[in-house]
Amino acid sequence: MGKFISTTYKENVEEVSQLYNTLLTNNLYKFSDKKPVIATYYNLNKDYSSLDPGSKLTMDYKEDDTSLRWNRVYDMLLYAFPHFEMNTSIEEFGLEADRFEGETYILPNTIVPYEGDFFEIEHITSSSWLFVVKDVQRDTLENGANVYKISFKLDAVDRRQITDHIIHNYRYFEKREGSNLASVVRCEDFDVAYKMDRKCSMLKNYFEELFYDKKVQTFIFFDLTNIHLYDTMMIEFLIKNRILDNGGDHYIHVTHQIEPPATISLTYDHTFFRAFELKDLDKLNTSIRSADVREIRSYGTTFSSRYEMYYETVYVDKQPGYAVEALPDDLYGQIIDNVLDENPLQGEKSTLWKNILIKYFRGDELTEEEINSVDDMRFDNSRQAFYVIPLVIFCLERYIEKILD
Repeated sequence: MGKFISTTYKENVEEVSQLYNTLLTNNLYKFSDKKPVIATYYNLNKDYSSLDPGSKLTMDYKEDDTSLRWNRVYDMLLYAFPHFEMNTSIEEFGLEADRFEGETYILPNTIVPYEGDFFEIEHITSSSWLFVVKDVQRDTLENGANVYKISFKLDAVDRRQITDHIIHNYRYFEKREGSNLASVVRCEDFDVAYKMDRKCSMLKNYFEELFYDKKVQTFIFFDLTNIHLYDTMMIEFLIKNRILDNGGDHYIHVTHQIEPPATISLTYDHTFFRAFELKDLDKLNTSIRSADVREIRSYGTTFSSRYEMYYETVYVDKQPGYAVEALPDDLYGQIIDNVLDENPLQGEKSTLWKNILIKYFRGDELTEEEINSVDDMRFDNSRQAFYVIPLVIFCLERYIEKILD
């Protein structure tokens, strides 16, 4: 806005126009006021079904030897489902129900519905009645995503005629806003990802409890006869990768409590943190893994008001006399040489969690025992826990993204 020329009105109009454009291209906008219902959805599996060459569909689902096959999707969300009450009665020819038909919507990037699909909604379950999809209409949004309006009716179907012909089981889940994750995944994959996610949440809580110092409002660890150590590069790693983000649960805002040096990007690029981000073994092999320490003399920061002495790490190429070994030599060697942990017990604790870091660089699948070994990590205010816990979280979350992609 200038002294003689005002652009405020134009800017306000542009903001309103942009808002409407965002709403129109938002996949969820049309359904924001329509509470979804939770359904178990039986999606026709065309690869395993014998379909009529002309209609591409056979309606023989009521036959015991039906040639149709389905995939079952648990916790599927159906939008704008009409309200109704299901009334059944015993008539001359057996159990009958009120004729009920309606329409509902399936959001983009979930499943492709077909005529011949079935579903049952959570609060209305019956072994003798299912909703059968009679028609599917597709509407394409501006962003190219397809939303589906399905027409259905209540039909007398023995659920076993469907469940006896299930090929795969899937689960629908609400993906995080802005993520590129799928919304429907195999049940077995979902279970593995869920377990990893729970382990990550546990580690995030432990890391906060062990290392967050309320007096200086940042993360500190003890080393070298219990002096207080602050690592700018670790804080940068936590911020860049949202390591402590717990998906809407309690979250501590992580920020630098010391003004980072102007060359922080250059230094960070040569640390092992960056090698993990890039999943680059060659970079890890030449990365800086050790640091000297120096007293923090930053006036005007939370550290300057404390009577305790706080020190910061200064990353340097490994040399005699270095003070802090951020990534221990033995673990570093196992990662570089791909030497898996074969002696799982160290005292009474398993060290199989090391394999999470080792396998991450090569994309090898984790075993259930290795995932569970996270429970046996050493949880104390030590240098090893300070550096290892965030790295394990980072690697597990990359595995989760791969499973749910």
